[in-house]
Amino acid sequence: MTTDKARELAQQIETSVSTLAAETDAARRSDVFLGWLNAMAQFHNYSWNNQLLIAMQCPTATRVAGFNTWRKMNRFVRKGEKGIAIFAPCIYKPKKRDEPEGNDEHQTGTAGTLRGFKVAHVFDVSATDGEPLPSLPWKVKDDCAELLPNVEQACHELGIELEYTTITDGAEGLSLGGKIQINQALSNSDRVAVIIHEQAHEILHKQAEIWKNTTRQQRELEAESTSFVVLSHFGIQHGSPFYLATYEVTPEMLTQSLATISGAAKRIIELIERDLPAVMNEDTPELLAS
Repeated sequence: MTTDKARELAQQIETSVSTLAAETDAARRSDVFLGWLNAMAQFHNYSWNNQLLIAMQCPTATRVAGFNTWRKMNRFVRKGEKGIAIFAPCIYKPKKRDEPEGNDEHQTGTAGTLRGFKVAHVFDVSATDGEPLPSLPWKVKDDCAELLPNVEQACHELGIELEYTTITDGAEGLSLGGKIQINQALSNSDRVAVIIHEQAHEILHKQAEIWKNTTRQQRELEAESTSFVVLSHFGIQHGSPFYLATYEVTPEMLTQSLATISGAAKRIIELIERDLPAVMNEDTPELLAS
């Protein structure tokens, strides 16, 4: 089942997406959209719906967790703090054979059958007190020299051939279906950004049916946004901000793109991080929605 409160949250998301797509102020449109992308970068393990809900309710959130998860980290939610409402899956777990009748359970985040969603609450670290949280054990330097090999390895993991070459038509990178070419004259930081952009194209747009049913504007929106999310996750500010108004988007297109961007960014981030030092898991697995 899906609770009434969960349906209310879903309606809020639908209204926000429609409002953004209809926004006529280009700067306002882009600011809101970039705020959503930053939430994707900060909370990449959450579903895109929950990423938006966090951004909508607490735009300054940096690390969120449930009440009990904060307690396990010796931090405690201050009295009177209002939580951030997100979706939590309702999982039906049938009783075991040796259990008594009437012992069927509805649980959150355990193995079983998804029966819908309910509302759960998480709290930003700013709403808690207690022991300091460990800082991230790695930082990306401006030249991205340390990150580049991991980005290149992600190509291998994705089954994409990577070639540095001279591109004569002025393009920085090309997505060729199973292969990407990157202008060899680019700096390390530019290589990282362009490779991620082309990885997004390879993941999202190289199937004939997808290519047929999407516009060039939507494909570029999704690839550029995915690159922005991944770079932001690693603390990299690259290039000038793009404007959502540049892309002719409908509410339907924007909704589809948000889910697509979130999924592609999560996949690339996890591949890049695989060989990096372990980072603290800031998410709350028992509250994640699929």
